[in-house]
Amino acid sequence: MDKILINDDMKKILAETFKALRDEVSVEVFTKKGLNDAFNEAVEAVIKMLPEISSLIRVNFFEVGDEQSIRRAVQQSPTVLIAPDKYSIRFTGAPIGEEGRSLILTLLMVSTGSVILKNESVMRLADLKEKRQIEVFVSPTCPYCPEQVLFAVSAAIARKDLVSVEVIEIFENQERARLRGVISVPHVFMNGTLIMPGALNEELFIESLVTLKRPEVLTTGFSDVPVEKDILIVGAGPAGLTAAIYAERSGLKTVVMEKDAIGGQIMITPVVENYPGFSRVAGRSLVDMISQQALQYAEIHLGEDIQEVVKDYAHFKVRTNARIYIVKGIIIASGAKSRLLQVPGEDRLYGKGVSTCAECDGYYFKDGKKVGVVGGGNTAATYALYLHHLGASVTLVHRGAELRAEKRLRDSLIAEKIEIIFESEVKEILGLKTVEGLKLANKKDGTTKELPVDGVFIAIGYEPNNAVAKMIGLKMDDYGYIVSDERQRTSMPGVYAAGDIAGGVKQIVVAVAQGSVAAISAFEDITNPYWTRKEQQETAPAAGSGQNKEHQGGI
Repeated sequence: MDKILINDDMKKILAETFKALRDEVSVEVFTKKGLNDAFNEAVEAVIKMLPEISSLIRVNFFEVGDEQSIRRAVQQSPTVLIAPDKYSIRFTGAPIGEEGRSLILTLLMVSTGSVILKNESVMRLADLKEKRQIEVFVSPTCPYCPEQVLFAVSAAIARKDLVSVEVIEIFENQERARLRGVISVPHVFMNGTLIMPGALNEELFIESLVTLKRPEVLTTGFSDVPVEKDILIVGAGPAGLTAAIYAERSGLKTVVMEKDAIGGQIMITPVVENYPGFSRVAGRSLVDMISQQALQYAEIHLGEDIQEVVKDYAHFKVRTNARIYIVKGIIIASGAKSRLLQVPGEDRLYGKGVSTCAECDGYYFKDGKKVGVVGGGNTAATYALYLHHLGASVTLVHRGAELRAEKRLRDSLIAEKIEIIFESEVKEILGLKTVEGLKLANKKDGTTKELPVDGVFIAIGYEPNNAVAKMIGLKMDDYGYIVSDERQRTSMPGVYAAGDIAGGVKQIVVAVAQGSVAAISAFEDITNPYWTRKEQQETAPAAGSGQNKEHQGGI
């Protein structure tokens, strides 16, 4: 287990990371033989290694049921407490995988007394008057969970007098998750109240902690002092991040706006096998590399949502929930969101067995539970293979007579003997409190049958995130994608579209290419606007002349 979890390279990275430790940190580990033994071994392997790397980490091991566990109110194995005499921070379940990162950053924050929150969030926490118990349900494979955990830990450090946090691994604590109706992650509860399934940005997380409800719009901390930039990029996926790199390298002052999380759809892609330079790489890892490079050049503002765009002759005035920007150009790289089935039971059971993220929620089904994957493209095939290798019993449901996925993925499905039901549509998702099955209709003969499953992962394509495009009044095709020409120019001079929002082939390499083209076009147009010169206007893209990949439409 030690060799699997902790290699020499990881130890070197941790040794460098732990140089930032300041004060001693006490860690208490509680386990019980016969209860989650594999995870007990995993957590012991990880925690035992920490004092070897830094003398500032002090570790003690106890048994669930002994005097210390009673004193600490620990009943589940494994449980890890961080600085329990100073803070109320516990990990119920082994903090491995993605949560290993949460553990390391928690140690750093506790040792230094620092938090990852903005000053505005810390000031808002000062308004808290009553105790708060935060529960964050997570899994080792969820890329969105660590951020929620670190928001919670930060609050527990900033307001140690009132805030406690428990990070609960969903697979190791299935009965507890079942009682909460939790099958997907992250799920955040505050004082026993579910704030929402899924991830919250920092502002919403802290506001929810103070008010015990999820605000829809935040107006606190708004600054009406305009910020002047050359380019504003909407979206921090591969297209937006690449555009930021190219724009800044061209000399354009750039800001990237992302209301949710960095990475877009690639964040929830378990494995990427067709990105040049990587025969196989986790989507999260690829995002981290791209975003770290982009951060060397441009500002990335998370949690900002565009509310208004006003165009004058030379500039755009962009109002967000936080501030006002005056910019010369806008690159829209807002991507697309997963399309849902729109069938009975889907909304009611979303987060209770219905999911669009195999990497986030698949871990819960790893012990042979039955899952359905709906779709026939690359994403559906990737999800099916990923869930199969986790240990779930997978059935792929596709409405067509054959899959659209790449041949290599189709061959892998056959080699792994994954069941595929062709020419069938999901008519209803069945279940009372959680998913119990799928009602399928055969397209050939119209017969229906029920497929018993514990969860269903939907991968049937995407819908464009086109709110900003509608706000500006851009020309869009019948599917809602922004129409752009070969230089990513849209129907409005100074506005560009890149990535999934521009329609066409949805691949990471395409998004990256379009992001770079959009930035180069923006640079050329800002320095020499084609719309201000008659001879260039005559050769500029005209309405109705553009071709938007597989969707036709002019600009």
